[in-house]
Order: sequence, then C-alpha cells, then structure tokens
Amino acid sequence: MHQEKRNKSKPGRKLAALLLAAAMVVGPWVQSSPIYAATAAESPVLLTAQEPLTYGAIRKTYDWSFVRNKQPVSVKVNVVEVDLKNPYVKLDTVVGTGGQLTKKQNVRKMANETGAVAAINGDFFNTKAEGVPMGPQVSGGKLVATPPYLTGWYSFALTKENKPVIDMFTFQGKIVARDGASYPLGGINKTYYWYENDGVHEEGGHSMVDGLYMYTSTWGQADRSNDGVTVPTEILVQNGIIKDIRRPGIFEMVAPADGYILRASGKADEFVAQHLKVGEPIFSDYRMLSQDPAVQYDAASFKTMIGGHTILVDGGQPAPFSHEVGGVSGYSPVARTAIGYSQNEQYAYLIAADTGLTLPELQQFMVQIGVYKGMNLDGGGSTQMAARPLGEFQTSLVSADVGYERPVVNGLAVYSLSPKGQVRDVLIQGATTLFIGQKATYSLKAYDDYYNSVKADEIPASWTSSQPIGAFQGNVFTASAAGKTKLTVASGKATKSIDVEVIGGKDIASLKLSSSSTSLMANSVYTLTASVQAKSGAKANLPVESMSLEFIGFKGRVEGNRLMVDSIDKDVTEGRIIARYDGFSTMLTMPIVDSKVAETFDGMTPITFTSTAGVVGSVYKATGLEGTKVGNQALVLQYDFTKGTGTTVAYAKFADGLKIEGQPESFSVKVKGDSSRNWIRAEVVDSAGKTQLIGLSEFANWSDWKTLSADLTKYNFAYPITMTRLYVANPENGHDERELKGQIAFDDLAFEYKKSTPAVKNIVKLTVDQKSLTVNGKSLVLDQAPVIYKDNTLVPVRFVVEAMGGQLTWVDEQRKVIIVKDNHLLELWLDKTELIADGEAVTAEVPPLLMTERTMVPLRIISEKMGWKVTWDEKTRGITLE
Repeated sequence: MHQEKRNKSKPGRKLAALLLAAAMVVGPWVQSSPIYAATAAESPVLLTAQEPLTYGAIRKTYDWSFVRNKQPVSVKVNVVEVDLKNPYVKLDTVVGTGGQLTKKQNVRKMANETGAVAAINGDFFNTKAEGVPMGPQVSGGKLVATPPYLTGWYSFALTKENKPVIDMFTFQGKIVARDGASYPLGGINKTYYWYENDGVHEEGGHSMVDGLYMYTSTWGQADRSNDGVTVPTEILVQNGIIKDIRRPGIFEMVAPADGYILRASGKADEFVAQHLKVGEPIFSDYRMLSQDPAVQYDAASFKTMIGGHTILVDGGQPAPFSHEVGGVSGYSPVARTAIGYSQNEQYAYLIAADTGLTLPELQQFMVQIGVYKGMNLDGGGSTQMAARPLGEFQTSLVSADVGYERPVVNGLAVYSLSPKGQVRDVLIQGATTLFIGQKATYSLKAYDDYYNSVKADEIPASWTSSQPIGAFQGNVFTASAAGKTKLTVASGKATKSIDVEVIGGKDIASLKLSSSSTSLMANSVYTLTASVQAKSGAKANLPVESMSLEFIGFKGRVEGNRLMVDSIDKDVTEGRIIARYDGFSTMLTMPIVDSKVAETFDGMTPITFTSTAGVVGSVYKATGLEGTKVGNQALVLQYDFTKGTGTTVAYAKFADGLKIEGQPESFSVKVKGDSSRNWIRAEVVDSAGKTQLIGLSEFANWSDWKTLSADLTKYNFAYPITMTRLYVANPENGHDERELKGQIAFDDLAFEYKKSTPAVKNIVKLTVDQKSLTVNGKSLVLDQAPVIYKDNTLVPVRFVVEAMGGQLTWVDEQRKVIIVKDNHLLELWLDKTELIADGEAVTAEVPPLLMTERTMVPLRIISEKMGWKVTWDEKTRGITLE
C-alpha cells in the first residue's frame, strides 16, 4: 500500500516519497470518526466457519453485513486466533526467501518454506527499494532490523514469557573506535527513508545523509541502500576487527556471518577517515527501547517483533490514529491486514480482510471479535493470509487482494510445537464417479490429536465396499458393474466413507468427445477428452481407453488419451471418430486440413526486435539449436524485463508483415521454451486494419521444443490477414512470479486450411400412405409408404436417410439402426422410445416400428437431430425434406 509525502521541496524528496509503501506524512493525526463507523458498529459480526490449524490455533471466517454510504455492504474476514498460553503453538516472524531481507516472497511461499501452519503479510515496505521492512523485526529472538526514527508507527512483539506487546519503539546505538571515539548508529539493515518531526532529526531529512548503518548477513544482497542521494563508504568487519575499508566504494558481497558491513556517508564518512583503520578492533553498542521513557522493556529478550503502522484499538475501543491514514487509503474500502490481542493477553488475532474495509470499519470489526489492543499492518495489494487445511502439509491462500499474491518482505507465521499424536480423523481423496472396468486409487490425508498432518505411509487403512460392484486391492478399487456404493476406510480410531457411482451406458445423459484441435492432419498427435454427464447429475471424464473407437476417413491409433493420426484416406474432407461405451455412443467430426508452412526462418525475411518501455533484448537466427534439423535455422528472441514496468513485452517483429493467403482454420508454430512461465502470443492484422492478439500459451513452463497452435475460426477476421509480430509477455499481475530474463526460439510457422467440396443439397418429397415419391425431381417407388402413427409421421428410415445423403447401418443382434450424416450420429432401437442423438440420451414420442419388413422411424425426431428442414402440406398430406 503506497503513500505520498506532502512537502516535496527538497532535492530527491519527490522520488523517495513516491516509492515509499509506508506513511510518511507530517501533520495533525486524524482520529477515528465514530460517526463514520456508527452503522458498522451497530451491525453484528457473524462467525460462519472455523477450523483448527494446529493445537492452539484456529482459523475463523466472519461475515459482516452493514450499510456504508446508504448502500448495503457484505464483507468476509479471515482471522487466525492463536492461544499464546498453549505450549504447543508458536508465533514468529518470517522474512523473504531463505530468511534473508531483500529477497521478497509471497506469504504462502514463506509459510511453506518455514513449515508454518498459517501466516499473514506484515510490515510496510518501499516497493522500489531493496525489499526490507520499514519497521523493526525480530525473528526467533534474533534482531533482523531496527525501528526507524518515525513517529506514530507501532510494532507488535512477544516477550520471552509470550506476553503480547503493541507499542512504539525506537533505536539507540553507536560504533566505538579503538581510540574511544564514537559515532551514532542509524540502524541495522535499513533502507533509506525521510525523517519526520521526532524532535531529534530535521523533519524531511534523508536518513542516509551523514548516516552510519550496519548490515548483517541477513541483508541478502551486495547493494546496501544506494539510491544516488549519498556517496557510500563501506567498512568490512569480521570477529570485531576491521578487515577492509572502501572509501568511497562498496564491497561486492553479502556481509559475512561472523561480522557485518558498515555504510557511512557525509559526517559519518569523516568519522571513518579520522578514527577507523584496517586491522584495528571496533565495537558496536545498540538497543531497542520504547519511545515512551516511562515504559521499560527488556527489548533484547523479545522472541519476535514485527513493525506496522497506526494503532487501531486500545483498551477494547477504537483508538485515535497515531499516524496520518490518508496515504493508506484509510477512509476507502480496501483490503486490510491487522493484528491484535485479547484483554487477558491469552489470544493473538491475525486478521486479513480481502473484500475491503475502511480503517474505522476495521476498528469496529476488531472490537467485535475481542481485540483489546491492535494495530494496522500493510494492506491493499500486499494483503495475504495463507493457512494449512487439515491433513495437508502445505498452506493455501485463503485471503488476498483480488487473489494476487504480491511478493512482500515479511510476515507473521504460526508454527506447531506439538509431539506426534494418534490419528484423529481421515480425509478420503479419490474419484466419486467411475466407469465399468476403471481402476481408481484412493488416498488418505489424516491429522492427529493435535490437528497436525500425518504422513501417508504412517496412516493405517482398511477399505471396504458396501455393494458388490467392484473390489479393492489395497487402496485401488476396480469397478466391475454399474451402480452405487459406499466406500469406507477404517484408520485407527477414525472411520470415513465416500459415496461412489459407477456409471453404465443406461446411466448416461450425455457423452461428448472433444479434441485438442478442431482440425485433423496426417502425422499429428491430438489429446482426446470424453466428458460424461450422468442422469443423476454427476459429471466426469470417461477414460478414453474405456471406450471402443472407430475411425472413419483416416487411420490412427490411441495410447491413453492421445490420438496418433497415421494417414488420411484419399478424397475425404473430414474425419470421424465414433466412440462407444457400454451401449452409449457419440461422434466427433473433424475437418481435414492441409498445412502450409509460411515461414521456416531460414530465408531472408527481415525481423527486428521491439519492446515496451524499459525492456531490452534482441532477435537473431540461429543454426544448430538442439532439437532442430542439421543446417536448419530458428528464430531466437532474447528478453530482459528487469527494468520494465507494468506489463512487459518483447516482440519479434516481421518488418514487412508476413502476409497469409486464403482463410486458414488455424496456425501452429514450434517453440523452444525457457521454463519462464511467461505468455507467448502472436499479433495479426486483418484487411480492415483490425489488430487481434492470438494466445499460444499463458504458461511457458517447458524447455524443449513444443508445437503450439491456435484456432483462428473464433476470430472475426476480414481476410486476407497479415501476421505482424510474435512475442513474449509478462503481465503486470503476478509479474514477479515469472522469470524476468530468458530466451525462446521459433521454427516452422504454418497455417492450416480446410479441404472444401461442393455442397450437395437433396430434396425428397413423400406423401403419407403413398408409395410414390421424388428425389431431386426423379420419381421412385417405395415398398412401404409413410404412415401416421399416434399423431407421428413414420417414414422408411433406410430410404429416407440414403436419399438425404446419409449412411445407415442395421445391427441385427441389437435390433438397432445407426445413422451417420455430416457431424450427426443417431442410434435407434426397434420398439424403444429411447435413442441416442449426437451423444445425448433422447426420448421420442413413439418408437421405431417394423412394417412389412421395413424399419419405420418417427420423422420429427430424426429431422430435428439431423438438421433437416421439413415442410408439411396439410391439403395433400405431402412432406418435403431438404
């Protein structure tokens, strides 16, 4: 969350103030307005869910509905309640990656890296500086960072007795030379900031001017707060001895574990020149203390401490704000993070509201849930809470500003200290919908008496099925018949069941087969997916290997869910896949396309590098890349997003545009990835001048060659089209979660075109109770006339289907008719009203009937499903199909 300083008259002030994520405004502090928050205070907070995280910590979910500015508002707030008197739970701060400052990381990753069961984001920080907290931090009893010289900034701490403290802290320290001369120490592991009116420093002064600061090995980078305002001198100290002095200059290293690096400028640099010499001993003396001289702490014994912002609650009541809140959007409803403790000092409350609260509203919420004293933590885009679900070993994001996990500098985490207990409960994971012959593996997640997760190989399990429609071998259940059963596992003193349905053909409402591509090409590989919806409402994917597949128009084979197309039959324009499962059928029709390579990158096509602001890189053609043919060239696009802002993009631009002939159905390109997780896209301009962005991948997580494709039929192009750019993009949302440097390669850019044949339109005219008819004007005679049966017109199915250009198959042993035309597949059974049309179970008004050895089917149902136009002449009782 960002704030901007009001007075910007001094050189450099504007830049630093704009960068600060902390509040730096000097002026009268604003008291919480009871009138503003009155409506919220009158509305009760409702506890809607709670779940143990570990012994001594519970995650609670609250819903709160009230009226804001005459409009109804409903917010959800997650709270982790920690019992500070429980010996089996610990509260401590986490920082960055690997426990180092300057290496920001989102809260979930911090929690998982350190084995926490829950965590929230912590202190404010300068988003453009190195990535360190504005306030103090103590982790595991070790001082990580000292407080700044700022007024009204509160911190949360725990003493060695686990007593919670919320107070304002300051810092006193000095460096003593061998000759006894000393110089004030400005702080430990601090970035630059601007002083406020604290009665000691000049208001508005830059912290590094004339400053002497200490940096330990916890500061995880070689650059130590060099913002260009001051010229640094650095002193390397190991085991209390000055090892080296760079005056001016910096050490290109992280401080050693057995020492530290001092950074000096201005008057501090003069002190270094006069009193410090290589080889001499040096002494440091520093401590944290309350800003109130009347309050005494043994600050050196704090177990943990984390910085924050304004006080929110004191004495169980909304408190006057200790710092200006305009810079943290105090009166706007934004995501918030806060911490507080109960009056009896037994409970700490970690609070994350991701649906938006003003600070006065947050105060009212905290009071209602029992906070006696509490303070504001960094909110807005930094708001995050991660918590470990029961039975899991990793935390999940449970609260965040619009779901975005911003890398932050630190957080407050909850840890389990409990011993191993017996299994308390188990959670079953596995499929609830199966198919005949399918094997399903069921796994268990369990937690013990202390609500801590139990490893899978330590969970005893005995499985049973309530119905004989399958059998267990270990934890693998093989379905043998359709039906419903209850699978039960017994594990220690815990028993849990799961309802499972084994779906047969008669249970299916619809079966849809889809492919990873809309078109079909020889020597290509496709991924097939079979989606089932049961009549019970259950939805599942049917394993492709559980179906029998028939290929029409091409030759292919299936391995798992992958279809390998070996060859295309001669003179066909579309391929069909008919899939059957336990008497239920569906069909996928795919147009056969020809592929034309538009660019191999071996020629002289001019391609240049362009980018968004701040991005650097290049494009070039390379020979001999791994995975390419000998002598073949590929286009390499290198990029560096580190100095870009917002959404960063690197383009490989076709200087003259790559003009594409005709109307392609799709295009494909081979891409050698870089595991960057960035987006890969293309840009196309049509003949009307409209630019379209074509997505190829939104997660480039591979490092070898991969063929990417895009369906062009969904774009409303004015043909012909021109491809203008291929590019890599890193969207602003989640920018730091992707690699900022890398290179990808492109090869064999091709476009696919649908084979076309002239459309054939047949017109069939019949008359009820008459055997004469015409097909495209040619007279013919039937041996069974159309009839009216129970208000439905029945027609001889074979003649009508073949006259309309379709194919019909009779399956004698099943008394079944199969009709195929275009992309339609119908299956009907004699004397049954149930039929299957394009993968859907349908019920007709009347069944197909056998008349004079001819199968008669209801015209209405097949015409609707086949897409035929039917015209009825009441006067002549004539029927026209077209």
